[in-house]
Amino acid sequence: MLQTLLLNRSPGPNSTAASTESTHHTPPPMIDEQVPSLTGANEGYISDPSFLSHAHLVENTLGTTFTAPDFTSPEPINTPSIISPQRVAQLLHEADAGKDAVTPDSLAPKSPQPYESQVGDLPLPPIDLVLKILRMSKASKQRFFVDVPTFEEDEFIDLCRSVYFATEPVSIWKWICVNVGLYYIFLGASEPDCESIGTTVETLRFHNRAIKRNAETAMQSLRLCSEPSMESCRALVLLGTFYVKEGHSAIAWRLMGAAARACLDLGYHRLPGNPENDLEFRQSTIFWHTYLWDKGLALTCGRTPVIHHYDVTNCYPANSDYIRVMPGRVYGGLLDYSIVAGEIQQKLFSASALRAPQQTRIQYAKEFASRLLRIQEAVAAIPQDDPIWDKLFFAAGVLLDIKMYCLLTIVYRILPPSSVQSHPLQCSYECVDAARTALSKVVDAGKLMLQKNPFGWSMFLNVILSLVPFAPFIVLAGNAIATSSSADLILLSSVLSVLEPPAADSLTARKVYDACERLNRIATTLVSSSNEASLHLKEYQEHTPNAGLSFNGPADESDIHSRALPSAFDYGFPMARQDWDSVMTGFESELGGYDSRALTNIMEPYIANSSW
Repeated sequence: MLQTLLLNRSPGPNSTAASTESTHHTPPPMIDEQVPSLTGANEGYISDPSFLSHAHLVENTLGTTFTAPDFTSPEPINTPSIISPQRVAQLLHEADAGKDAVTPDSLAPKSPQPYESQVGDLPLPPIDLVLKILRMSKASKQRFFVDVPTFEEDEFIDLCRSVYFATEPVSIWKWICVNVGLYYIFLGASEPDCESIGTTVETLRFHNRAIKRNAETAMQSLRLCSEPSMESCRALVLLGTFYVKEGHSAIAWRLMGAAARACLDLGYHRLPGNPENDLEFRQSTIFWHTYLWDKGLALTCGRTPVIHHYDVTNCYPANSDYIRVMPGRVYGGLLDYSIVAGEIQQKLFSASALRAPQQTRIQYAKEFASRLLRIQEAVAAIPQDDPIWDKLFFAAGVLLDIKMYCLLTIVYRILPPSSVQSHPLQCSYECVDAARTALSKVVDAGKLMLQKNPFGWSMFLNVILSLVPFAPFIVLAGNAIATSSSADLILLSSVLSVLEPPAADSLTARKVYDACERLNRIATTLVSSSNEASLHLKEYQEHTPNAGLSFNGPADESDIHSRALPSAFDYGFPMARQDWDSVMTGFESELGGYDSRALTNIMEPYIANSSW
């Protein structure tokens, strides 16, 4: 009977109804499409020459020094004069900000879940408000069209018209361009601009919140195998720029990488050297804007760039007349620095470069430094007499300077220190000087922009941190430890003061700020400990008649001993107080009745060794 029942239930060749009933459908909400999420964006592989790789060099050097057997002690101690190895180990553990980092909820906008909303169902700003804004952009140059050279005002107006008065299906690429473009035009409108078109800044900010949600939803709607087109390239790089300024560099890198691959698929890297028509000029502009971000994000993320310069025949999309004026030269300078940045990564930090002889890398570093300085001289030679320079191109000029000095710091770090017996964290004079200049410019720009436009400073800082690794802070923190420089500590604290406000809302700035703050704490602790120990030694020598007497022995051995004495910056690595106290206990009665602490201050400078 069971066999008969099973046969009756088995569908035959023509049993369509039975077959339909047995088909299983997975409900759409149960399918995980791995939609990009800002709350858990994985940073992925991070290598040289990223900010974290520079930071780890300092941490590893300190860790090696303080984990040596001579620096171990059974119990941690806390004194104001000598820092214990356990305290340094704790600080180093806290400073490792690059591993298993979790995005704070406050820094991760709540993106819509799959199937909750579709792009076509999302609201747009009122059409009358958009028309007023577009008329204003025709009458006066807006910052958006300066920062994003892939759009002209008339072309953007046509895109808005095709979305607001759609007579055919609107592509996701047009939707992205219109929403992100309107977002930045609304954001850049000042109070006088709003008064001239009969609206308020608060009204524009209100609509911007909806536009921002539209852009985030569009990002989640993208598909991997989309057909490459000029429209898709431009939309991807624009959306990538949006996420750069919002402080989500991991998402931005993926979008820029997709844009760069689309440019290669379309052959934009092999366009003629001189564009023959308007279409080729626009394609060339899109390519070089993508190129700039591809090189910058690859350098800061420690990844291999998508576009390789050796395969590029395309020339800059700017004629000679435009290059002669300051805005054009700034744009050309940024592209020049991007080309050098790509070569820096290839010849100094790639896997093959790291296997090359050190002398080869040093020679490359010197050549790169010369090229960077020549680019700077060419930009500085252009007079800044354009009436719109201060308003629209000031930030671009500052960005150009900061990027140049950050790149100089990175290449100069390859050079050996000037002193043969240098501190492990000591860099060359050129490297330290470039780092100080870069950080000083960051502080000056931060203080000025925080007074005028705090949110603008946040976006500008995110751009800096995405285009070039923030290596100057690492270099100067190491120099402060090596030389016990209080002046460097003051500059580091000033940098933290301008990094802190954007860190409240930007994931990119938060990660850099946290790492810098912890490294600054390590440097401050070590320098204060070193300075206080040196002060104790100096005070004791001033009050002790025999403190300046040398040991008896042959003259030649004394000379050798004098040359072997550690320099001032070796005091940054003193032995823990309780270790020395225990060693000196028992000797005080034989050496004039000094207590163990005084004997420690006398003896420690003669045997401290930063190579332990």
